[in-house]
Amino acid sequence: MQLRYPKSFIKLVLIGFTLVGLPLALALFTSALSIDRLAKYSERAVHHAAQYARGTRLLAESLASMERGVRQYVILGDAEFLDAYRAAHAEFGQTLQQLVKQKPYPDLAARLRDLGAREKALNVQITENLESADRLTEILDRFVELDDAVSVVLGESDALIEHEVESMRDMAAHSRDIVLKRLWMLFPMALAVIVGFAMMLARPIRQIEAVIRQLGSGDWRTEIEVDGPEDMRMLGERLDWLRRQLREVEEQKMRFLQQVSHDLKTPLSALREGADLLADGSLGQLSATQQEVALILQQNAIKLHRLIDELLQYSALQAQARQVKYELVPLKPIARKTVAAQQMQALNKALDIELECPRLIVETDADKLRVILDNLLSNAIKYSPHKGKIHLALARREDTLTIDVIDDGPGVPPADRMRIFERFFHRGAPEQGPVASTGLGLAIVAEFVHALDGTVAVLESARGAHFCVRLPCRYWTDET
Repeated sequence: MQLRYPKSFIKLVLIGFTLVGLPLALALFTSALSIDRLAKYSERAVHHAAQYARGTRLLAESLASMERGVRQYVILGDAEFLDAYRAAHAEFGQTLQQLVKQKPYPDLAARLRDLGAREKALNVQITENLESADRLTEILDRFVELDDAVSVVLGESDALIEHEVESMRDMAAHSRDIVLKRLWMLFPMALAVIVGFAMMLARPIRQIEAVIRQLGSGDWRTEIEVDGPEDMRMLGERLDWLRRQLREVEEQKMRFLQQVSHDLKTPLSALREGADLLADGSLGQLSATQQEVALILQQNAIKLHRLIDELLQYSALQAQARQVKYELVPLKPIARKTVAAQQMQALNKALDIELECPRLIVETDADKLRVILDNLLSNAIKYSPHKGKIHLALARREDTLTIDVIDDGPGVPPADRMRIFERFFHRGAPEQGPVASTGLGLAIVAEFVHALDGTVAVLESARGAHFCVRLPCRYWTDET
């Protein structure tokens, strides 16, 4: 399925942050609503509880004022005390009416209505017996019953407050459960959005990383295409343009090397043939000095011919480095053939080559392994002094094949160890002769080693140079 990207990478990032933030914002919004609902309910509950508490206290105070007014009227016979009673009675009725209007729960409402009916009946009796002090004295005893009823209402108001507090507690727990459930529901959604956008963001970045590795490894033939937002695709197009430019530069360089090498071979062949004729005496007997000059010409013509051949083979070796063909390879025959191929150059300098190689069969690219050994051994011969020793050792250490080449030459200066594997890099050596090498041998070694996912380095050594190659052992077994 083809992913559809926005036009801009920045827009993709903003969309991702927005979609990730939406579930969290929704959770916060619903939490705020639940908290607001709980706050309003708590406010109402506290207000109602406070009103009931204040109302029941007013009922008790009004009832006490009513009883006091009647008693004072009975004792003193002053009509003003009756006015105080009537005012307290009116306040009692208003307070009771307000409490009933607040619609309390059924038990409390029934008690309030019963209290109102009993107080009205008592008021009727007091009004009808104002002229009889004895009768009023008997009626006053009924205020005790009303006091008990008011006390019951006061207890009910306390129970109402506790009920409201419990309701608030239950509502808070319910709101908390709702918020937690929504968070647990939204968390997987947010996680899925994060993972999805992380993959969308990582895909073009991985492609660009692969492209950089591709260009760094010298693969300029594979077309570059980057998916993603429009600006990332444009970046991929620019990288593909860079690939084409690098490929064109490389092809021009190869054509130049081939043309120059080809142009040099024709006059060089004539020089070599002339030097051979002079050296073997075909053009007449030469003096000792002339014979020495003829031999120098002959040797340098051979060296120049070899250098030109290396330049011609360089492009072919670079193409070969990009193609890896794994197969089961016996190590010892390859190592022996490599030493045998370099034996003539070693004899010219009276060098002693020590070979140490186990009888193992490993899965690797035989051609690349052969070129690595040949170039390392050739480099060691080139820089070794007369009658020196060269140690070539192949060994398996756990899952790694190590190749160590140690010579008795001048070694590699620390300043040159970072550049020794660069193309066309030269380092001076007293045994190298008047004609310098192309500086491609160790560069080809590095390219082939990297193609096999290995490493090559120059190690510290008490004698000469020590080159160490480590290649992963894809498969190995003892040679039968």
